[in-house]
Amino acid sequence: MGTRYYGIVDQGTNVVEVRPTSLCPLNCVFCSVAAGPLEGRRWADFTVKKDALVDALKAVVRYKGDGVEVHIDGMGEPAVYSDLVDLVQDVKSIRGVSVASMQSRMFTLTERSVEELAEAGLDRINLSLDAVDPPLAARLANAGYYDPRRAMALAEYAVRNTSIDVVVSPVWLPGVNDDQMPKIARWAKAAGLGKRWPPVLIQKYIPHRRGRNPRGVKAVDWGAFWSRIRAWEAQLGMKLDWRGENPFGVERRAELPKPIKAGQRIKVRIVGRGVFRNEYLAVPNRLADDPLVDRAVTVISEKPLKPGDEAVVKVFEDEDNILMARAEVVFL
Repeated sequence: MGTRYYGIVDQGTNVVEVRPTSLCPLNCVFCSVAAGPLEGRRWADFTVKKDALVDALKAVVRYKGDGVEVHIDGMGEPAVYSDLVDLVQDVKSIRGVSVASMQSRMFTLTERSVEELAEAGLDRINLSLDAVDPPLAARLANAGYYDPRRAMALAEYAVRNTSIDVVVSPVWLPGVNDDQMPKIARWAKAAGLGKRWPPVLIQKYIPHRRGRNPRGVKAVDWGAFWSRIRAWEAQLGMKLDWRGENPFGVERRAELPKPIKAGQRIKVRIVGRGVFRNEYLAVPNRLADDPLVDRAVTVISEKPLKPGDEAVVKVFEDEDNILMARAEVVFL
């Protein structure tokens, strides 16, 4: 815990995010985390050992209590994680976990892997699908090998042949894929998505400093976003605005302890690169061997660092226990 690149992220609810990998085969033009093989700002990617991830997750779930949803997502595509089926099985075996879900574009899966995920206990896939027309979908993914029809076929297979539910969650890019939102919603309804949860959750495009923000696409404010959602509801005769109903059962829970807070200066040891250039991963010199207390720290340094270097850093961000710091003094 402690970094947004991998591991466990807690936002103070009963939904705990688990990020097993930062790898992704696509280069989506609006990717909020700048994932994919063509991204030049990244200089490292990560895959987490399953057992280490599960051990830490057990401690987090004990802290949170019963009725926890574990959502497998990441700064990449979770479906490329080689231990995904075993991870799901281990997650569902943890006492207190009621729902196991994952975010995915699904196109790298197969019918058999969908069946294996269902057998392991996966309850829901949140399908990232932003266009059903293949040329536009491939352009948005910045990958000529991406075909949304493959993902759609696998989603249909999952809801018709397994216990897995699928919720499609497209990102609306104003002026780019406006006409795709009704097409996606109609397909979701016809395909039987939403056996247990809402079939469609349209997401608002939000520019991110470290993400990719396509030229010419302007984010609308929330008022304009919900106005468009209501217009699509009227056009389709289908519910798309789920505010106030909480169909996913999200509830506030105590946040994990914050052993390190913004404003503190701490001494750390560098263990490797961060995802983006001039970022490094570090751990405090003093560790408790307790996942509820120990944290990874992302250190920004213009000076090149290497594993084993020590530094005094000042933490400037601690939101959701994600720690960002700047190097002040380096001991080589």
